[in-house]
Amino acid sequence: MRATLCGVALTLGSLVVAVEPAAAAGPCSVNLTRTTPGGYVVKTSCSSPNAFIDGYGSTTGDANREALLLRQFQNNTGTLCSGNLSRAAVGGFEVKLSCSSPSSFVDAYGTTLTDAAREARLLKEIAPGRHCGHSLVRAVSGGYEVKGSCSKPTVFFSGVGPTVTQAAENARLSSGVG
Repeated sequence: MRATLCGVALTLGSLVVAVEPAAAAGPCSVNLTRTTPGGYVVKTSCSSPNAFIDGYGSTTGDANREALLLRQFQNNTGTLCSGNLSRAAVGGFEVKLSCSSPSSFVDAYGTTLTDAAREARLLKEIAPGRHCGHSLVRAVSGGYEVKGSCSKPTVFFSGVGPTVTQAAENARLSSGVG
């Protein structure tokens, strides 16, 4: 009898579908944590395939989680993204991701650094083969407005909310992408 299971056969009515386990990514280790505007960056190194991924967040735990979620995104899509910048912005913070395969940059805003990092990742996840990002955050009556765009084809989107995070989420959801 085989010690490993290579696949499972599911029977649905008279349809049989073979299901194989997903290829697992190799492990990641934290190399360094450091402060950055709004919180922390956690620098990780991963194997199989090799990757260096920086995660940003308001806490070291949030930053580590964002790095690991970017690793999961790489494993699912083949696109490697890593944070490379955080800075203060109107009402909160901005995070910039750089990605390869295809090469692109993603800028996103949030009230906290964790929120900005999550929005950047989610913008990339909704359209892995496109260039999407926020381009403007500004104070408006009752809160904030976030504007952004995607390429291939070009679409412009915006959202408002009482916080930068809610405006950014509404902008992403209004994009019609994904």
